[in-house]
Amino acid sequence: MKKILFVVYVLGIVGLLPSCTILQPFSFERLQAADVSFPEQVKSVGIVNYMPELDWDDESVDYRSGLLEGDGKIATEALAQGIAETGYFSQVVICDSVLCTQRGARDEDMVIPAEMADSLMQALGVDLLFAMERVQIQLKEGVLFMPEVMLEVPAIDGAVTPLVRVYVPGRNAPLYSVSKADTICWELTPELSYNQMVEDASGHAGALSVTHLIPHWKELHRYYFDGGNADMRDAGVYVREQEWKEAADLWHQLYDKRKGKIRMQAAYNLALYYEMQNDLEQAKYYLDAAASLAKEGSGEAQLIMFYQLQLEEQMKQSQRLQLQMKRFEP
Repeated sequence: MKKILFVVYVLGIVGLLPSCTILQPFSFERLQAADVSFPEQVKSVGIVNYMPELDWDDESVDYRSGLLEGDGKIATEALAQGIAETGYFSQVVICDSVLCTQRGARDEDMVIPAEMADSLMQALGVDLLFAMERVQIQLKEGVLFMPEVMLEVPAIDGAVTPLVRVYVPGRNAPLYSVSKADTICWELTPELSYNQMVEDASGHAGALSVTHLIPHWKELHRYYFDGGNADMRDAGVYVREQEWKEAADLWHQLYDKRKGKIRMQAAYNLALYYEMQNDLEQAKYYLDAAASLAKEGSGEAQLIMFYQLQLEEQMKQSQRLQLQMKRFEP
């Protein structure tokens, strides 16, 4: 969904650019910081299922609207698998047995009692506990675009909201609570069932939670200027051949020797190059230079402003990430 919104926003800006301006999309992966940070001393973690068992009648579910509850076992296993696969902690221990059978399905205020949390951590031999405590699935009618036939078909959108709480020994309340929503979509077919939606959404909830708890890889979407003169076109060829150093050499020459729009575009592209090299200060320098060269209110100025917001977020991410990755330093 975020990628779609990004594309729509940039396409709106592209409509403001002169017809002779060529923008090319580019994507790359970058390690992102988690929403929370854990001390380096935390080496072993436990994953527990603190969701109640649910007994739903599949025939009673209205797929077009309403609120469903997820499957705690599936969500907990997906959370444990995702955390283990990152290798961020030395040991990941899962306890997917139902620990709470009496809690109401939507009673989100009830946390694991401190004594129980301490006992679980001691029994599992872990420094910290992640508890999957809720998965809510809000359904509504939607549409799904089928690119192979260029048509929209009826679908069900599910807004999936997991709740994961973090417990540490000797504390009366959870240390953190993480609850971030995401949307998944199912084509509305006669075969679509409650069980399928709950299973899909619960697995997605566990995987989604990992991205907020542990540093993770994320695809970033950017654009670069292509064309305008022979050197810019040659630089674009280098980019498509993954020869970034050669492209940057040409952009440096254009930035140093040319004026006006070409210099602005070269500066913008150099910002992307240095972001790719993880030299965010240099990226900011050239992006600010591009902003100073762009005509106020132009499509280029809006594109640069949008990129400045993206780069600012990456700089914040970088500071948190350095702290979170210290555990891997020799």
